Amino acid sequence: MSFFDAMEVGLEDAQEPTCVEAGEYEIELTGWKRTEDGEIFRTDTNGLKFIMPVLEVRNCEAEEYAKPFTHFLRIPDANSLDAKELNKAKWNMKCFFDAFGIDYSQRIDFEELVGASAEAILGVQPDQGYGEQNYVKKWMKQR
Repeated sequence: MSFFDAMEVGLEDAQEPTCVEAGEYEIELTGWKRTEDGEIFRTDTNGLKFIMPVLEVRNCEAEEYAKPFTHFLRIPDANSLDAKELNKAKWNMKCFFDAFGIDYSQRIDFEELVGASAEAILGVQPDQGYGEQNYVKKWMKQR
């Protein structure tokens, strides 16, 4: 048998995780949303690849109760995307890499990016399944 004594931990001060107010924050890349097989690269219903970093707000008063959130990044693929969508995918990836100070002139190991920090302007949007969620409105280029 396994026992848990809630009085040892004290649950009365527990607070529901929430999103932070819209604004500029330090963001940490804490992991990647993965497939059931543990892969970082995922495929949508149209067969197009994408990745989703898991992000958390850091160094602010709300950090302790802030929910982690994900950010969608389409993988640029000239064989699968039209010119406009390809440019959008490239731009979004470039902004992400610039914010985290990632040198994209070389091959990138996404696993090594975990723990990296960036600055971003966050917004708040409703989500029927999870309540309000943060999202990245704009990545700030690392200085």
